[in-house]
Amino acid sequence: MAREKKKEESASGAPGWMVTWADLMSLLMCFFVMLVSMMTVDPAKFNAIASSFHNAFSGVLESMPTVMITRDVFIPRMGGDQQNKRMAIDAAMKLRQAIVEENLDEAIKVQVTESGIAIKIADPIGFESGSADLRPQVHSVLRNIASMINEAPTALIRVEGHTDNVPISTARFPSNWELSAARALSVVRYMAVNGGVNPARLSAVGYGEYRPLVSNDTAENRRTNRRIEIYVDYVQREEGGAFRGPSS
Repeated sequence: MAREKKKEESASGAPGWMVTWADLMSLLMCFFVMLVSMMTVDPAKFNAIASSFHNAFSGVLESMPTVMITRDVFIPRMGGDQQNKRMAIDAAMKLRQAIVEENLDEAIKVQVTESGIAIKIADPIGFESGSADLRPQVHSVLRNIASMINEAPTALIRVEGHTDNVPISTARFPSNWELSAARALSVVRYMAVNGGVNPARLSAVGYGEYRPLVSNDTAENRRTNRRIEIYVDYVQREEGGAFRGPSS
């Protein structure tokens, strides 16, 4: 009987390890309470975290308080330059697809730049040798470019004409300057007349032979330097700022 009574007495109460565990949990709780008391709470971040938990556990933790989701925290700002940059990327992808469908992807290259997109039309897709008259092959591409431009009413378009260093001297083109400028103007005129682009947004410049991509020491290199470059600037530059996007 004495042994059974000792067994019953020892079985009552919490085990010894639980007391130690409870003490440890109490100490940890005090430690974290102390940390929280010393920290500085950012209300915006706290609300964001609380809202995220609420959305994740919606329907599970019904008692969790609702926190208003603020526009600044959860919806990215897409106005201004950020929206324009996204439009430039979308436009470049559409234009590349159209160029592939026309089987002109070897001759016409599109690249996203800091301020928009750059389009390089290589020789002889754009013009016959010594001529400033647009070839029919490039008409559909220019119409696609014009359509893309019209979707961005604030974009500005600059067309550049470039030649090789082989001299030209005709009644119409006394030098490569006149030839390159006339070619750039042909592109500008086509996009205004046939593409419906507002002429106030268009500009043309002829650089002649003076901005080559490669040296003019071979026929292949001279063909590379004969080109038209079209820059569509979605992000407007500050007055006086200079920008020249990549050419390939």
